[in-house]
Amino acid sequence: MNKKPIPSQPAHNLAAEVVDCLRKEIVSGQLAPGAALAEPVLAARFGLSRVPVREALIELEREGLIQFEPTGRTKVRTIDRKDMLEIIEARSILEVAAVRKVTLEWTKQDTSWVKENIAAQAKASTLAELSHIDIEMHQYLMRQTGNERLLRLWQSIRWQFQMCLARTHRMQEKLEHKPHQHTINAHKRLLSALQSGDPEKASSLMLEHIEGALKWELIDRPQNLPG
Repeated sequence: MNKKPIPSQPAHNLAAEVVDCLRKEIVSGQLAPGAALAEPVLAARFGLSRVPVREALIELEREGLIQFEPTGRTKVRTIDRKDMLEIIEARSILEVAAVRKVTLEWTKQDTSWVKENIAAQAKASTLAELSHIDIEMHQYLMRQTGNERLLRLWQSIRWQFQMCLARTHRMQEKLEHKPHQHTINAHKRLLSALQSGDPEKASSLMLEHIEGALKWELIDRPQNLPG
């Protein structure tokens, strides 16, 4: 699909716009796993030179959304079972640690923020929007720890996780499991645990919440996770 050229800007800003556009398409599934991403084609599509396009692809590779092959070709990353298990394990370690800390310091303002986020989940018009709002809640919890290193570690897998979550929401919809309601109910239970002031209760529920995503990803797909 042809798009209007991006207006003249510094190369870094142009690259950021390309990253944002391609990231949304990858995470939403519009660009399927394994899809080719050729620099000349992308440069023509965005009306840019290959320099900002190359910068954008490098950033997306850092985020784990694409991969450079030995042949020199670039394609959208395919998340297989091993990748998914590693993402779940990493999230469990990071988010359980975060919840233990934030539960002890939970405030009324935190409750208000999460309630507003849950309300936004209910109003999400697309599954891609639902997935984004869902991840924003998890990022909020990580940010509230005040631990910048912990947050950066979590952000290093954020987009891979969001890509998997968006796919899970599409699967839930296909199986008539109402992804909006499923997500809202899970987050309401998590909010109740965070308000309890009991870090063990909250961390246990967070672990259950994260690992629960795995059952959807592995339905009828014991070896691979195609998009």
